[in-house]
Amino acid sequence: MKKFRFLVGFGLKKRIYKKAFIITNIIIGIIIIAIVNIPNIIAVFSDDSDEVQVLQTAIVNNSDDTVYPLETNIIQTLNQSTEKYEFEEADNTLSDNQDFWDQENLDILIIFSGDLKQPNVEVFALDEDYRLSLTQSIQLVLYEYQDIGYANYNIVSPPASGEDPGLSEEDQMFIDGIGSLLFLPVFFLIIMATQFLGVDIIEEKSSKAIETIIASVPPKTHFLSKITASISFLLIQSAVLIGFGLIALLVSKAFASSGNFDGVSLFTEFAKRIPNWPILLLLTILFLLFGSLLFLVFAAFLASTSTSQEDYQQAQLPLMFLLLGGYYITIFLPILNADGLIRVFAYIPFFSTMVAPMAYIGGNITIIEAIISLVINVCFVFLLIYFISPIYRVAILSYEETKFFKRIKFYIKKAFSK
Repeated sequence: MKKFRFLVGFGLKKRIYKKAFIITNIIIGIIIIAIVNIPNIIAVFSDDSDEVQVLQTAIVNNSDDTVYPLETNIIQTLNQSTEKYEFEEADNTLSDNQDFWDQENLDILIIFSGDLKQPNVEVFALDEDYRLSLTQSIQLVLYEYQDIGYANYNIVSPPASGEDPGLSEEDQMFIDGIGSLLFLPVFFLIIMATQFLGVDIIEEKSSKAIETIIASVPPKTHFLSKITASISFLLIQSAVLIGFGLIALLVSKAFASSGNFDGVSLFTEFAKRIPNWPILLLLTILFLLFGSLLFLVFAAFLASTSTSQEDYQQAQLPLMFLLLGGYYITIFLPILNADGLIRVFAYIPFFSTMVAPMAYIGGNITIIEAIISLVINVCFVFLLIYFISPIYRVAILSYEETKFFKRIKFYIKKAFSK
């Protein structure tokens, strides 16, 4: 165990205590903070006058007091309550109120009925961002009229289609648009980890240092120490990236507290559109952890069968195809609405590392199905370690120069010959 800890610690020091690691992370941190706060940065240099949205507002007074200037007072109060929107009075030309959801001329329809001292108020609004906030301005006008009474509000929602709506079309477009951005860090983290692992093993093997190491520790211990060091590096790097994300969030809040404009960031927009983001974050970390283990075990196997850096670069092509396949599936299948294929790939090890979290976001799989996919991943990791460990023991001290697949066949036959 002491030798195992030494090998793991030595492997981590080789990566973390380098100037390249520190400089790269500083640059990455600046980029993350900038990307997350792009809306705020744009807002600093944009003209505030372009941000005002005109909302066509129709107010129908069917109450017992049609003399009171209800329409004018509400429009004035609404315009005083916000600088983001400009409410413009419009006529109600709808024959049926439910036709409101199928038209584009009106943004807001407010209907009063009954006793104006305690009226019934129906509120129709196309955008839910201002749907609920309308009642505050309406109630201010009614306070002036009735002194203290409170209206009976009915905030009308769009009619249901009878199907499970899942994400709205706008939210789905948002997720599809940033899908590549969401899983780009996962993609690069796995590439970094597998490259570091392969380079370490090849360096020791090509310099013959591996013979001294294997004389001191069993090949299985060396195999597991390399994987542990790589996954530890991956976790440290992930923690650093999450830290940069938190700093970016604090910067976003600092923009918001400045009072010059509404603070907006990709994080706040994502949290708004994906209410279950904490579960998604946890799932992504777990799939990253065990998915990376799969790629690392496979990378250690390929590195052990190689004799040089050039040999390893050629041997790792299947690994890169699997990683790129999962990344491209994550990007393009949601755009093509290939829900069936997404569900299938969400259960396949290697691909599920990135596909399963995206499938959960899009509602293609439930949380229970995501957990089942994760369990399949974990089982496959242990199964792969069980079969590759004997091959690693044979290949790590071998310098065969035969063709790659012939070499693999020889190592497998020798590993399981007993």
